[in-house]
Amino acid sequence: QDTVVALQALAQYGYLTFSKENLNTVNVNFMESPSKIFQVNDKNRFLLQQASLPTIPGNYSVEVNGDGCVYLQTTLRYNIHLPRKVAGFSLSVRTANVSCTSNSPPKFDLALFASYTGKREVSNMAIIDVKMLSGFVPVESSLKKVKNG
Repeated sequence: QDTVVALQALAQYGYLTFSKENLNTVNVNFMESPSKIFQVNDKNRFLLQQASLPTIPGNYSVEVNGDGCVYLQTTLRYNIHLPRKVAGFSLSVRTANVSCTSNSPPKFDLALFASYTGKREVSNMAIIDVKMLSGFVPVESSLKKVKNG
């Protein structure tokens, strides 16, 4: 029931905010760099338009002019490589039993080796999330092996 109400609200919002004459100018002002201007109209309203922010941290402002609806989003991503001694976990991945024949799709075993290398006696809780390569599917019996042991 919640899903139906949410979908009705989204449909109503789309109906009320839709305009065929949608024309907006989005001006992103950077601190000392030239500003970036995006034009959003009916032809490109579903097109992702993006710009990298040149300096972090920094002061930025966004100004939108026009009629219609514009969705703006900022994302900050960072990655800190820890020294090997303080990483806490060791993970290595390799393939084994590779079989590539013209008659059948490629097949291989994906071997994951994970271990806790931290200073404490136990790691408390850890989750290893393994994504399949595009176009590959796991052999169901191998998933049962992982689940059971």
